[in-house]
Amino acid sequence: MCLHLLRVGCGSRWTYGVVGLCFQVTTSCRSADEVSDRIEKFLTDFRNELTEMSNETFFEHVVSLAKDKLQMWNSLDEETSSFWSEIVENRYEFEVHRNEVECLKIITKDDVLRAFDKYLSPNNKKRRKLSIHTIGTSEGLASSGRPVVDSDGNIGELIDEQVAAIRKVAGKTYGKIY
Repeated sequence: MCLHLLRVGCGSRWTYGVVGLCFQVTTSCRSADEVSDRIEKFLTDFRNELTEMSNETFFEHVVSLAKDKLQMWNSLDEETSSFWSEIVENRYEFEVHRNEVECLKIITKDDVLRAFDKYLSPNNKKRRKLSIHTIGTSEGLASSGRPVVDSDGNIGELIDEQVAAIRKVAGKTYGKIY
């Protein structure tokens, strides 16, 4: 039995108007399908936990989230990064954290459950899900873990071959943003 997970992370993303929940799992002993199944089970279990959560506990979490959103910036870099992300994403909502806290004032556990069922629940057949699996292998790696390049080979040519292979598979969609 493998108990060794190298890394597990969960977070949200807001990219070009698309909000997403991201799970990142790095493991040396589970298949991609096993990891996907565990994430689905986690979501199902989490919904049950949310359903059974008392209103008092729910509101404690809401208050904690509001306090987190209203914290002062730790550095000028954090503040400018937040403002630039608003500009890059064409949102221009420079008071986004304060406005989100305003929304938290009226949110209920039922609102959260409805949103969960609509967007995250494995039981919802209309849910959209993108799953990217990166499978590593020790095959073709030196003891340092880096790719082996023949001494006669040119790394530039090797990279060019890989890029050409990607372009061939991607076809006309390569480099386009939809």
